[in-house]
Amino acid sequence: MSEQHRRRDAMDGSYDDLGRSAAFDQAPGLLALFEGPDLRLTVVNEAGRALLGDEAVEVLTVGGSDAGGPGSDLLDLARAVHETGEARTGELALDDDGTLALGLAPWRAEDGSARGVVAQALAGAPRPAPVPAAAPAPAPTPPAPPAPSAGPDQTLVALQDALLPGGVPIPRGIRLAARYLLADEGVVAGGDWFDAVALEDGRLVLAVGDVVGHGVRASVAMGELRALFEERARLDGDIEAALELLDSRARRVPPARAATVCAAVLDPHTGDLVYCTAGHPPPMVVSPDGETTFLPASGAGPLASGLPFELAEHRLEEGDVLVMYSDGIVERPGRTVAQCTVDLAEVVREAVLAGPDLERIEERVPERICRESIERLAGATGVADDVTVLAAELVEPMPDLELNYPALPDTPRVVRAELAEWLDELQVGPLDEVALQHAVGEVVTNACEHAYPESTRRADAVVQVVAHLDDEGVVEVTVSDTGSWRAPAAPSTRGRGLAMARGFTDEFELHHDEHGTTARLRLRPTRSVGMLTATGSSASGREPLTIAERPGELLLSGTVDHRGTDELRRRIAHASFGGTVDVVLDMSEVTLLASAGVQVLYEAMAPANGFSLGVIHLVAPLGSPAQHVLEMVRLPYTTG
Repeated sequence: MSEQHRRRDAMDGSYDDLGRSAAFDQAPGLLALFEGPDLRLTVVNEAGRALLGDEAVEVLTVGGSDAGGPGSDLLDLARAVHETGEARTGELALDDDGTLALGLAPWRAEDGSARGVVAQALAGAPRPAPVPAAAPAPAPTPPAPPAPSAGPDQTLVALQDALLPGGVPIPRGIRLAARYLLADEGVVAGGDWFDAVALEDGRLVLAVGDVVGHGVRASVAMGELRALFEERARLDGDIEAALELLDSRARRVPPARAATVCAAVLDPHTGDLVYCTAGHPPPMVVSPDGETTFLPASGAGPLASGLPFELAEHRLEEGDVLVMYSDGIVERPGRTVAQCTVDLAEVVREAVLAGPDLERIEERVPERICRESIERLAGATGVADDVTVLAAELVEPMPDLELNYPALPDTPRVVRAELAEWLDELQVGPLDEVALQHAVGEVVTNACEHAYPESTRRADAVVQVVAHLDDEGVVEVTVSDTGSWRAPAAPSTRGRGLAMARGFTDEFELHHDEHGTTARLRLRPTRSVGMLTATGSSASGREPLTIAERPGELLLSGTVDHRGTDELRRRIAHASFGGTVDVVLDMSEVTLLASAGVQVLYEAMAPANGFSLGVIHLVAPLGSPAQHVLEMVRLPYTTG
């Protein structure tokens, strides 16, 4: 083994003993420790070795001053810091004519005495030196414009549309609606999701979630979390177990970490609501007279935060509407979270109290809440993130449709008209309505034409139709007669009605005996969910993130969202010297703390690979936008 390799092994063992291996391994650029009065280079990470070169590292580790090139310049900067005892920044000239911005600070022992100097790159890669301007070249002929194609915007919209549910169920005793607004900012789309699962016992599981980040990775993580939640919740409605499953997955999938979820189970028979706000805004309940109440947060934290999923309870009365939403609607440009919350409550209240809209006769209260929340609020200020609104109204169960008509040629038309009104009242989606109309029409036609011989008295030739919505949201239609069964004749251009009915439904059963024939059709219909795209207003009114630095402290102001996460990570790493010293993050001037910013704070505050390194202290005054979010996501903070 060479002397150089032996020294490297000794250095690696040294910083393992110091418990610093995780911090050094994660450093994006040069990170080095100079120790002792002669400032020997005792530790340097791989990025630093690559920049300085093995020869310079060899000289510096033995306390030599003739490393040459970047090595000598770095040592000169370290000496200046060691002599003054004050942190400073500087630039390192590299061999490839580039420069590297550096931050250096004294490294002190536990008793406060000078131990050495810490040096860290302020950027992960060197900045290239300016290139001299060349003589202008003749302007090339501009190429022909490319043929139109689906860009990233259209691709993400299609991906999001495929991963989200195309409709919501129609459970008995609950009127449900949802609307989704996709932020129009290129790769921004992709984080929010919702779901609604009708259980066999009539309970309805609801969820609205927000995955940190944007683009394809966030969309894929969102789709995975939604699928896991639905499969687990469908078993028995245990939302705590479903969230624990998501939490376990988020610990292994970085894009899902710090994702927030509001999950709830509503029993329409009793009005009992059990919910959990896992770092997510709490639901709202609005009564028929327009009184709005934001339910208290349950106290749970985001996924992978290590906090338990605590549950809370509430009871709804008939006519009450439960409103769940993503934080995009309460974190709008130019408005504080408190102002946005008041805006949402006012819009919901007005939507409930408004009379019938002549242009939207079929629109019920949940649809109006979802539509107006997005149209009015997003339209007024724009949005910087996806917005989801999910509304569930506790209503009187829909009565069965019961029809008895003579088996006449005109009866199928009359049955279809009656069935159409019943399905419209349920607000069944158009495709499901067409399927049921075709299937029931074919079965009724078959009964009218074939069940009774011509000699049967009209009073005895009757077709009965019963339509019922069960607790699980399945429409079951029974068509029966008291005639005699006749086997299908030889193949011809007719006689395919029953086969068509079977194809239009989820389940089709046919029974016949001496008392008559009964056909039972079952279909699980849904209500349509509209996905909209914002238009050019996503970033309006937002103050950019600015970060001022003082020794041991970062002062944040403006908007902390996905646009500033890379810079925030870098500045925290620099201020904490790779997570080795304590840092205070003062968020008093933060106007908006979005989920992407929350994820960066979780990453910075979590121990690295089990090592307890420097501590991040958050400061957010009472009533500030940051304090509101930190309280909701259960991150520890002080108010001043």
